[in-house]
Amino acid sequence: MKKKVIIPIIIVVLLIIAAVVFVFLYRGRNKASGNGKLTYVESVGIISTKSVGVESRYMGVVESQETKSINKDANKTVKEVYVKEGDVVKEGDELFSYDTTDMELDLEQMNLDRTGIVNTIASYNTSLTDYKTQRDNATNEDDILSYTSQINSINTSIKEQEYNLTVKDLEITKQQNAIDEATVTAPMSGIIKKINENAGESTSFDMNEGSTEDSNAYITIIAEGEYRIKGTADESSIRLFQSGTPVLIRSRVDESIYWKGTVSKVDLEPESNNTDGGYGMMGGSGTMASSYSFYVKPENTDDMILGQHLYIELDMGQTDVKSGIFLPSYYLIQENDEYYVWKQGEDNKIVKTKVTVGDYDENLDVFQIVDGLKAEDYIAFPNDDVAEGNECTTSYEDVQKQNEEGPDSSEGSEEGMESTNPDNEGTDSTGPGDESIDDTEGSDGDIIISPDGPGGSSDGSGSGDGPSSDLSPADDNPDGSGTVISDEGPQ
Repeated sequence: MKKKVIIPIIIVVLLIIAAVVFVFLYRGRNKASGNGKLTYVESVGIISTKSVGVESRYMGVVESQETKSINKDANKTVKEVYVKEGDVVKEGDELFSYDTTDMELDLEQMNLDRTGIVNTIASYNTSLTDYKTQRDNATNEDDILSYTSQINSINTSIKEQEYNLTVKDLEITKQQNAIDEATVTAPMSGIIKKINENAGESTSFDMNEGSTEDSNAYITIIAEGEYRIKGTADESSIRLFQSGTPVLIRSRVDESIYWKGTVSKVDLEPESNNTDGGYGMMGGSGTMASSYSFYVKPENTDDMILGQHLYIELDMGQTDVKSGIFLPSYYLIQENDEYYVWKQGEDNKIVKTKVTVGDYDENLDVFQIVDGLKAEDYIAFPNDDVAEGNECTTSYEDVQKQNEEGPDSSEGSEEGMESTNPDNEGTDSTGPGDESIDDTEGSDGDIIISPDGPGGSSDGSGSGDGPSSDLSPADDNPDGSGTVISDEGPQ
């Protein structure tokens, strides 16, 4: 009787154990199979050597430290120009000359007018002498008063003519100087940058030490020698630059060529209101914004070319060479006091791997990886599509193709379909410990991915966007299993 009771109990226990084992194996298979999506991975060695951190870039141009503008007299006609744009001149070299024909005719007329004034004064003096003689010989009081009145009148006329003579002499001197200085010479040595045929101001030399050259100048000369870089930023970013701020100046042709420098001057007078795009921070919104200039003094000007266009960015230490493995914080997942990354396993499946972190550089927002990764390993950016067990790929084209065609187009997608929980139990699309990064502008601890960030470009376009929105930082971690590292350092 006891055997009949024990046997059913044993059978029930075995069934329960079998059910538990089945559920465990089924869920393990479901976990290992991922969500059917490919996961893009990159080399740890490449990521570690990329330029990271916030890299807003601004347009700059190489210009001379000193500029002089020569204005043209609108009342004169230019007879001949002796230079052309691009010519190298020395101080005192002839630039252009005025036509003096009209000036010489005017000078002759002035001299005739002067002669007339002199003759008038002489005539008045003769009359004055005669009236004085007649007054002295007069005996009648009325005659004496009459001569005295005429003498006073002549004296007044003489003073007026003497004043006219003084004015005429000044006019003649000025006209003679204008004729003598009809040939305008270079006020300094340099290069003829511009000849403006439409200019029309009085001739003068204007030393340009600041923001903009005289747009109405007839000839503009830039000094040879030391260069400076004129940068332009909009009203939202000009405050980033102060006198003494360290910056990097990069070649637009080859970004591996760069110079270091410091901001020497910031001009807070707006140049113009422009649609952000040509100048200012790259990747502008296209809205109307005032444009401001700042000036950079480079530590050296080797290989710089006058007029060369360059990129300017704040020097956050991004060119410093670090020994060891350093990862941007957005690759790390923090759970309590432990850190993880999505790493490619030996079976080409993505797996959540624990790492040990060392120093944190808050300027570059990078962590030193002490243990758990090697330079030859491959890791993935922790976005919502990453799930443990996903197939890994180093070709982003495969990921894009799958995104266009759907997960079923990739190998292993059928297996991923079979692993779906029919009871909708634990159907969260994220893998265990999946994390994400908030990319909403304005939130505290925002992460701004640099142009060389995950999936970013390195062509100098300044765009921080990845190849697809699937690799862009997403919102909060949906399963609450961990916290992604922000740019404020370890939490």
